[in-house]
Amino acid sequence: MKKLIRLLMPIVIAGVLGPLIAGLIFCLLAVSTSLFDQAGGTPLADLLPMFAVYIGFAYLEGGAIALLAGALVSLWMIWRPPGFLVAIAAAIIAVVIFRLAADSEPLGPIGGGMVRNNLALALALGVIAAGICWLLTRRFIRTA
Repeated sequence: MKKLIRLLMPIVIAGVLGPLIAGLIFCLLAVSTSLFDQAGGTPLADLLPMFAVYIGFAYLEGGAIALLAGALVSLWMIWRPPGFLVAIAAAIIAVVIFRLAADSEPLGPIGGGMVRNNLALALALGVIAAGICWLLTRRFIRTA
């Protein structure tokens, strides 16, 4: 039972914290764009209500990707403890799988909008979130 919990831990952490981390990173990107935009940009007070929207969309668009990446890391854990590169590779593979699924239309006409339109952003956010999730998970996977 203890081994099963350790194998499920990457899925839980990736599914719960992965989209949250990506959403917070996107919020920081919006704040930095607002602060350093020479054309005036959006005032910070107008950005605060958007943070909930950004995080909500991070869960809608990235939740399934994060769950798949966590599942890939858990599969790897069956044979050996994963390292940082395994977590990053799992995130990249999950984003690419969802990009291919978005192109072949099984996600529906509006599904997979972020990976279809902003693949580079999805990859960057996925890799950063996977790295942070791996740092949070490595305590549990060391003894799996």
